[in-house]
Amino acid sequence: MEDFGNTKRVEGDEEKPFEGKEDLPREKKKKKKRELTPEELGLQKEYQTMLDQNKRLFQTFAKDVSLDFKMSDGFYIDLENGVVNSDAKWYADKECSREQVLWAHLHELTHFRDLAEDPEAMMANFEYIREQAKKTGEKMMEKWEQKYGVNDPEFMEKLKKQRPMSRKDPTKTMNAVEGAAYQFHHAFFNVFDDIWVNNSVARRAPAFESGAKGGDETERLYREKLFKETDFAKVPRHMQFLYKLLREEMVPDEEATVGGDVTEALAKKIKFYGKEYAPKEIVENFIKPKSGRDTKAGERYFALKKLLEPVFEELLAKDLDEWDPKKPEKKDGQNGEGDGGEGEGDSGEANPFSDDYNEFSKNSPDQISEDDMKEWSEKREENKKEKETQKKKEDEDAKKTPEEKAKDAENKADEAWCEKNQITPETFSEFRRIEREIAPYLDDLSRMWQRIVYGSSRRMEREMDGHYREGELDVAKVIEEWPKIESGDFEGVRAMTKMTAKEALVKYPELIRVRLAGDMSGSMDGEKIHILQQCAVLILSSLREFNTYLNLTRGQTKTKLRADTEAWVFGSDAERVKKFRESPGMGDEEEMVEIVKAFEHLKTTRGMTHDEKPLKEIFKSLSSEEKEKILKSQVMEIVFEVTDGGSSNPTDARKAVNDLLGAKVIARAIQIGQVSSEETDLFNEVWNDNREEKFGEAVGEDIANLLPVVTELLKKYLGNVRL
Repeated sequence: MEDFGNTKRVEGDEEKPFEGKEDLPREKKKKKKRELTPEELGLQKEYQTMLDQNKRLFQTFAKDVSLDFKMSDGFYIDLENGVVNSDAKWYADKECSREQVLWAHLHELTHFRDLAEDPEAMMANFEYIREQAKKTGEKMMEKWEQKYGVNDPEFMEKLKKQRPMSRKDPTKTMNAVEGAAYQFHHAFFNVFDDIWVNNSVARRAPAFESGAKGGDETERLYREKLFKETDFAKVPRHMQFLYKLLREEMVPDEEATVGGDVTEALAKKIKFYGKEYAPKEIVENFIKPKSGRDTKAGERYFALKKLLEPVFEELLAKDLDEWDPKKPEKKDGQNGEGDGGEGEGDSGEANPFSDDYNEFSKNSPDQISEDDMKEWSEKREENKKEKETQKKKEDEDAKKTPEEKAKDAENKADEAWCEKNQITPETFSEFRRIEREIAPYLDDLSRMWQRIVYGSSRRMEREMDGHYREGELDVAKVIEEWPKIESGDFEGVRAMTKMTAKEALVKYPELIRVRLAGDMSGSMDGEKIHILQQCAVLILSSLREFNTYLNLTRGQTKTKLRADTEAWVFGSDAERVKKFRESPGMGDEEEMVEIVKAFEHLKTTRGMTHDEKPLKEIFKSLSSEEKEKILKSQVMEIVFEVTDGGSSNPTDARKAVNDLLGAKVIARAIQIGQVSSEETDLFNEVWNDNREEKFGEAVGEDIANLLPVVTELLKKYLGNVRL
């Protein structure tokens, strides 16, 4: 089925070598395209009409309804579109009849069927051929070494250079001599595959049976065009053996002439399961398809390896024993390297019988390359598995609940989102898991955001108001109105007050900024880090949701209010891991990416507990304009610190807290975990001692209390905000 001279290409490409002439064991010269003559164009059109008329027959033979067929300028398969291309000129040059063209396509398509029905055995046999070629190549290389190993080491180096066998798998390589040997062993199996294929075509298409018009045309094709000669005595013995068996199978009324060694080999009886068979009888009984037995590739190859391959190899050994290696003579204009011809080291030159193999290849009906056939088979299997997988998925999806389907859709969207934003699926999965864990607190804050956004921008305040004829006596008003009272003019006196409800506008900030400083010092163990992760997700995700509500309703509410967050981690140093959304170019989607990437930083500890560093940086970042807006309540600035221990530099930390409080920043700290009395003292020294109110709170060993504390703090400072 394969000719090393046929390199794979796809529709629209020129015929190309893989990477240069030395990449395959043998490479033909690159052929230039030429325009077809009017006569050839007419034949091409006629051939195409014949292919179109027999499309269903071809698909049946190939057992693949996806295949289409086209008369083109070469033999190749367009795998993307499922089109088998045939070279119109090849048939025209041989002056093939309509029946012969049809038969050639059925022949090739039966190879497809053979490969599709037993791909494992076929692929395994390709590997077996390669192994056999390496063994034969080793013996051939010994003869090259004996003659040129000392005198021309450069030539030997070229012979031994390993080259990829195909573009698809560059790991499988051969040197030029092994490539030549591959042609020997491949031809052996190819001939018997052709015998099986030709008989299969005759059995499956009655028009090509012996005696029918198609059968007669097939016999004429072999007699007059493919194997015109009947005297094979001049070709190598191992080829005589193959040619005689093939030609006499296809042209049974003409006997082919072979040499004495081959005649003896063909007459020799071979024992198999208690009986003796001559080679022709082996072909008849174990290779050709019979009624109720298609003789799959694996079965044929088993019989061939046991019975006929030893005969073939014995004849090949005699041919190689008589072979005297000779370096090729350089042709005019040939430098042996990269000139597009066959230079020294090509398998064509390493093959002692290259002229005979070139002739065989040129006349073979198998013009679709082996690589094309392999790729078709692999693609077919891939498509089959994809369909099976899709069918299985559809069956599973049909059984899923709406909730499960929604979850699948979410997972798929998450995967695409991670790939787009260069976030590992593992990190995003952890982030989603944390969101699920803190869902009740997120929901609680979400309800608060909705009340703020969708509630009224005004509130009703109850207060004592006056003055009325009824209500509670206002003594000051009585004194003021005493002259009227004393004169008896009670009708005009209004000296009573009463409780009334009045509508009042609520003052609100234009910007709410919440900053989180998370302790990632060495004392933060896995459980503490987990709680810090929950806290970070709660603050960052919830405020992001609040800002989303604000943006969605801004057209109706006309509010200028925005919510924004920033995140820091600290240990021996401090790092801002999430910047404010107000940074240029950051939208809702970009902020989500920033939040998840900040979450990635909450995994690795950083040494000591220098919480003064992020607090100083936060204070330093406040501009004079921002400080003024904070004083005017136009900006609400909140800083949360979550830590498990005392400060490594409490003096500087307390000063940093004082600076923030002095600028009217809402600064609060929460201490988590089991801590020593010294750490408690240090925490209080920074946040609580000698202050009018405590700004630090310890939640102790039950660090799960952190989430409700943070939630309540957010509600405390933000719950009264109105639009």
